[in-house]
Amino acid sequence: MIDKLQNSRVALAVSGGIDSMVMLHMYAASSAHPNIFVVTVNHGIRPEAQSDCNFVAEYCAGLGVECRVIRVDVPAFAAEHKLSTETAARILRYRVLDGLDCDFVCLAHNSDDNAETVLMHILRGSGAKGASGMKPVSGRYIRPLLDWTRADIERYARKHNVPFVNDSTNGDTRYTRNFIRHKVMPLLEQLNPCVKQNILRFAGHIARDDSILSAQAETDLEKVRFDEEGAHMPSELFFNDDYRILDRIFHRLGIYCDIEQVHFEAIRDIMKKGGGKMVDLPFGYAAYNDYDELTICRRQQTVSYSFELPFALGATQTPLGVAEVTADGYGLRIDAGKIPDNAVFRTRREGDVFTKFGGGTKPLNRYLIDKKIPERKRDGLLLIASGNEIFAIFDVEISDKARVEEGAAPTYIRLKKF
Repeated sequence: MIDKLQNSRVALAVSGGIDSMVMLHMYAASSAHPNIFVVTVNHGIRPEAQSDCNFVAEYCAGLGVECRVIRVDVPAFAAEHKLSTETAARILRYRVLDGLDCDFVCLAHNSDDNAETVLMHILRGSGAKGASGMKPVSGRYIRPLLDWTRADIERYARKHNVPFVNDSTNGDTRYTRNFIRHKVMPLLEQLNPCVKQNILRFAGHIARDDSILSAQAETDLEKVRFDEEGAHMPSELFFNDDYRILDRIFHRLGIYCDIEQVHFEAIRDIMKKGGGKMVDLPFGYAAYNDYDELTICRRQQTVSYSFELPFALGATQTPLGVAEVTADGYGLRIDAGKIPDNAVFRTRREGDVFTKFGGGTKPLNRYLIDKKIPERKRDGLLLIASGNEIFAIFDVEISDKARVEEGAAPTYIRLKKF
């Protein structure tokens, strides 16, 4: 793998532990090593973290390799976003690595790490993606030691006298990975000494199946509409697919972690219920059952607007935008002569009624439900109203009472939003 990177700028993520130090030594000792530099991240969790970073920097100086030491505040980030320390550390670490000016980033994960990761994902209720484990190459991320066992790495370190430091948190079984490494895996190995190899074999089978289904999800993604609000997925597509297309939607929206099977199941649950249901997702997002489609967007707060402005031709500034009522142009067509003199621009109120185009009067709220207008959007609809009679709903429909008869001159209404 080193030979393939000869003409590339490569960052090595080095913590000072045995895995990453062996990776660094392996690259630095190779006669064909690419243009490398080291990045070591101080997560701000352990008192000795800066000492570990200094150890890495001094070792790099002896090798003549550039070393960048970057500090992040994991405890503060975890507290602010209500995340576990492990999750917060992973997010901030990858933010650093994602922003590096290089062609590739090398990570020192080994096969033991991979087996632990697969088991962790299964225990969390992950789907096929999590059960597939890590990949040797994932985008610009490379894991050159992924086929090495922890024993292989220890043998290499002894043979080449590679120095390393021990992370004091590695033995803390309050962390999920450490609990699996030190408690769960030894018990499983009592049942079957080949448990790690078998877990990875299982992951390989899942990965092959997943690749086929993922190709179909890429095709289905073309049917999803993305706009400034978020992503809109046709309901029939949701029920014909599984979580893979949702996973791709999250990635398109910039959500790369902490979406787990429990969230997919929660989305599936609201889609089986009536329109208007929603479920909270991580990082301030939410999923909404918008009748004919599933919308995934930033969590929205329902805002009620209370205003009343006289209906008038031309442009009227409202809290929802500019209401344009013109004799030419585009938009909904009304007969302005049928609008009462006391008509106003406003939002909906209790008791409003609407005569739909073609006839038939019903409560406005019932009409909006029938039109499958999401509940969170109803208070933001601009209306033309006289008393409790609604003559037009901007961007939706006009009342039959404002219909333009044949031969009459139409007036166009539209809302220019901010």
